[in-house]
Amino acid sequence: MHKNGAYYSKKGFSLNSAQTSWMQTAPPKQIPSLVTVYRSPIPLNGQQPALTVRVDDLRRAESLRVYVRHWMKDYTRFGFEVLTAKPIKINDNPAFLLDIVSRATQKQLRQVVLVKGKTAVILTCRDGRESFAKTVLDCNEIMKTFAWDREVSPELRQ
Repeated sequence: MHKNGAYYSKKGFSLNSAQTSWMQTAPPKQIPSLVTVYRSPIPLNGQQPALTVRVDDLRRAESLRVYVRHWMKDYTRFGFEVLTAKPIKINDNPAFLLDIVSRATQKQLRQVVLVKGKTAVILTCRDGRESFAKTVLDCNEIMKTFAWDREVSPELRQ
């Protein structure tokens, strides 16, 4: 059964809006690597918190560690301060968690990166720094539903 807020990827993974009130929306067309977006129904401090799901197709299979190391140094170059950077597990899948804050905009982000074969999936939760502690609780609930699926029926794939 197709659950509201569920996303099934042709790349072999799924996630859903869990027990949150967040709504799944279409990603902006101008960013083809974003495959879906979850948005909070309640704007906080004039901003609407969101969780984006991005897929990067890799030229060759690489480990999570190698993939994360490629772009981790770019954060400080782009004006972000890294608050947390550590390996974690989501449903027994190795993942890497990054908490970062933009010094210029005071936006805070939590990224969880997962890699399997030639596919990298980046889950990014964002909100203003002042309300991020509340927002990240819902984002964590959605992120915890991530699973690499063995077989997804074709009619459910997006």
